Amino acid sequence: MMNLLIIRDRICAFFQKWDFVLIPIIKFFYTMIVFYSFRQLFGYNENLYRFPLVLGVSAVCAFVPSGVIFLVAAVLACVDLVSFSLEVAGLMAAVFLVIYFLYLRLVPGKSWIILISMLLLMKLPGCIPLLVAMLVGPVGIVPVICGILLYYFSLHIHGLQPLLTASADTSQVNPVTYLLDNMGQDREMLLFMVVFSVVIMVTYLIYRSSMKQAWGIAIAIGMTTMILGLLAGSILLERELGINVILFGSVISGLIAAVVQVFKCVVDYSRTEIVQFEDDDYYYYVKAVPKLVIAQKDVNVKKINARHKK
Repeated sequence: MMNLLIIRDRICAFFQKWDFVLIPIIKFFYTMIVFYSFRQLFGYNENLYRFPLVLGVSAVCAFVPSGVIFLVAAVLACVDLVSFSLEVAGLMAAVFLVIYFLYLRLVPGKSWIILISMLLLMKLPGCIPLLVAMLVGPVGIVPVICGILLYYFSLHIHGLQPLLTASADTSQVNPVTYLLDNMGQDREMLLFMVVFSVVIMVTYLIYRSSMKQAWGIAIAIGMTTMILGLLAGSILLERELGINVILFGSVISGLIAAVVQVFKCVVDYSRTEIVQFEDDDYYYYVKAVPKLVIAQKDVNVKKINARHKK
């Protein structure tokens, strides 16, 4: 454990020293991952995903706030959908604008949760709620729901494509009506929204409690809640969500959450103190648990060269 904490402290010190370089690099690769994931979610205009264009836009986004990256991703999705259907592109633009003005303008800095939720739902959906609960808390429920909504919106667009291709008269199929009806009837999407919201709340409440090893208990109960919730939902909805994907994603999410917690904070429960004091109106009982910090020695080695006598 001590060796792990030493490695953690060295990594944190390195990041603090070179954050002005590392943060743009992280944003650069984050933007590239988002763009190439949008190619899988949409991908109706291949010219938008050519490497020089993606490279240039990612380089610019490396030096802008996360909210601007969200707007750039929204523009990319809408321009991509213009090649598919102008009505669908307009509906997507309306959804992005509603999310931006009703949430992101009021709670800035949470746009990355929306995009990450969209991306992880493709491969590892279980990684979303535990990390959001530990890093953000209940405030992250809304952007997670928005990410789920946008992901299933893209899936229903793929379901609309064969209908428009097979129909000789495109006026017989109203894309907007089709998408709104199917989104309203998608019980699988609603299942993920409910289960993830419950997992975030349960994990956060236990994580913020004063019990010993609260973060480990929160991760374990959060994983169990997510697995049982998704399995029960798949039985009720009579849909195959994939037990292997659920279990694998939950285990991976638990490991990632544990690593994040190690870098965030590790406390020493053996030195817990209960402090009591009072003022004119109240008695206060405070439980103080010190953080576990490894003191690194600062050793300077001086080399002394003795003079040779002639």
